[in-house]
Amino acid sequence: MTQTFDSIDSLIGRLKAVARQVEADEATTEPPPFAYRERFGELLDDTVDPLRVSDPLRPRLEELVAARHGDEIFLQRVYRTLMGRDADHDGLSHYLGVLPRAGRLYVLAELLCANEARDYLARHGVTVPRRGMLTLPFRLVGRLGPLGRALRPPMRLAYRLASIALRPRMRLLERIASLEDRAERRDTLMRDVLIELDGELQRQQAAGNVHEQRLRAHDERFTEQLESAQQQSQRIDEIERHQPALWSALQQHRRAVERLVEPPATPPTAPAGELLDQDLLDAYYLAFEDACRGSEAAIYAHLRQYRPQWDQALEVGNRALDLGCGRGEWLQLLAEQGFAPHGVDLNVAMIDHCRDAGFEVEHGDIIQALRQQGADSHALISAFHLAEHLPFAALYAMIDEAQRVLAPGGVLIVETPNPENLLVGSHTFYHDPTHLNPLTPTAMSFLLRYLGFADVEVRRFNPYPEEAKVPGDDPLTERVNGHLCGPQDFAVVGRKAAPADARRLEAASDDDTPAEEAQP
Repeated sequence: MTQTFDSIDSLIGRLKAVARQVEADEATTEPPPFAYRERFGELLDDTVDPLRVSDPLRPRLEELVAARHGDEIFLQRVYRTLMGRDADHDGLSHYLGVLPRAGRLYVLAELLCANEARDYLARHGVTVPRRGMLTLPFRLVGRLGPLGRALRPPMRLAYRLASIALRPRMRLLERIASLEDRAERRDTLMRDVLIELDGELQRQQAAGNVHEQRLRAHDERFTEQLESAQQQSQRIDEIERHQPALWSALQQHRRAVERLVEPPATPPTAPAGELLDQDLLDAYYLAFEDACRGSEAAIYAHLRQYRPQWDQALEVGNRALDLGCGRGEWLQLLAEQGFAPHGVDLNVAMIDHCRDAGFEVEHGDIIQALRQQGADSHALISAFHLAEHLPFAALYAMIDEAQRVLAPGGVLIVETPNPENLLVGSHTFYHDPTHLNPLTPTAMSFLLRYLGFADVEVRRFNPYPEEAKVPGDDPLTERVNGHLCGPQDFAVVGRKAAPADARRLEAASDDDTPAEEAQP
């Protein structure tokens, strides 16, 4: 929209505002200039220059007369408007003496007739309203020559009377002109402020757009990184899921190598004198188990808690091997569930007891018994309260052979006293003189995982009855009861990984192999 400017001051203010706007647009990365604040300060400043007229090119008569101001202000305003300069000392003194006798209209008319004023007005195109009427008496008297000098006194009187008569009107008109000038100046300042605010808003919007683009770029990079992290997490989960199968494959390869290098196994032999002593010990141990471990009915009831494990094993097959079968409670339960179980134990008294009950059992070493079984031939292998009797090498061999003998998906159960219960670990464990060392759930879980079992979990059984616990329900008492009266037995159970898991692992490993390494 085309703007109009009624005064030089308005034009200058407008140019300053535009210049600030251009500077701001050329350096958008610099801090906002906030130039509108300076304009706000000007807008709130009510100070008005008394020598200023609203339009120096078209001054109003009432502004030149300055009826609302003193004589010095009047003279300085007239000099600045008509001659473009301040009143000199001589001129100021002269006209201050003339004003009381002739009035402001006379002085104004006389100055309009001065050569300096006429030249300035003509050169700058300044138009003074009623200039001809004001200066007409001077021009007429001037034409009369010396005679005109005699007419000066009545002419001054006439100007003075006119000044006195017009003073109220001039004061009112000057007041109106001042208000109009102030209103116009405020309008100009307001317009400039709005223009600068609009420019400031545009700069802020531009900066906001830059920030939005940066945020969008950051968001895109974050999304890409998140997706990459999720893919890496899925890859890690996949690798962890197939880790047991990898261990299983490694163990199978290791056993194959061992079979190639190991000498043929020889059946164990023992002196006849030691057989008699062992029979006595076996009889003792059978009596000890009856007295300390619990009745066959109680053990049978406890073993029923392994339903999830035998159900899982039945999905693979029905052949089951119980290592250290003892009195045969587990063999009975397996037979009732549809398994074809057989047991092995070194205790002759236990073997006789099981045979009397009609179970298929054999007397012998458990490691030898396992090694006589074919690979992937059994659905379930168990060892209840046997592991704590074995040296670690035998325990390792038992778990390792069980992993070989089990069919893929087959289940291994190893139950042993729980040393997490301090009474078990420090006292009751040693009731049995054939116990070697307590085994912890952590160590047994790691052993199964190390030897390739999957889905390894720990199950805890047989806590002390409530009446045996320390009375109280505060945290300290609960902690004491947890350590002293917690589960007395635990079992670690694991599943032999299926071949499908191993194949998926191998496929995943192939995908991970770099292209250059895959070349022969």
